[in-house]
Amino acid sequence: MSAGDIWSVAAQIEGIEWVIILIIVAVLLLFGPQKIPDLFRGFGRALGEFRRGRMEVEREISMELSTLDTRDARVRVEKAAGALGVPATGRSELQLKLDIARAVDKAKAMNVYSSGADVIRLKEQIIKALNV
Repeated sequence: MSAGDIWSVAAQIEGIEWVIILIIVAVLLLFGPQKIPDLFRGFGRALGEFRRGRMEVEREISMELSTLDTRDARVRVEKAAGALGVPATGRSELQLKLDIARAVDKAKAMNVYSSGADVIRLKEQIIKALNV
C-alpha cells in the first residue's frame, strides 16, 4: 500500500472515527499488546460493578415505594372501617376488608338503606376507596 492509498483511505474516514483510531493506537503504544486483555478485563469488571450498584439502588427505591403504597392502602381501609364502626386495631387488612363487607351486608339486611341502589352505590364507593 502506497502513501497515496493511505491518504485516500484517511480522507474517507470521518472525524470521530479518527479519534477512535487514535485512541486505539495510543492504548497499543502505552500498554502493549500483552496488557490490553487485562485492561479490558478490568474495565469489564468495573462496568459490572456499576450495573450491580445501579440495580441495587433501583431495587431499594422500588421496595420503598411499595412500602409507601402498602401504608396508604392500610390507611384507606382503616378510614372505611372507622366510618362503618368496625374496630381496626389488631386486625390484618384482609380481615378489615371482610368486616367492612359484612358491615355493608348487615346494613342492607337491617333496611338501613331505602333501596337496593343505595346499597350498590355504597359498595361501589367502598370498593373504590379500598382500591380492591
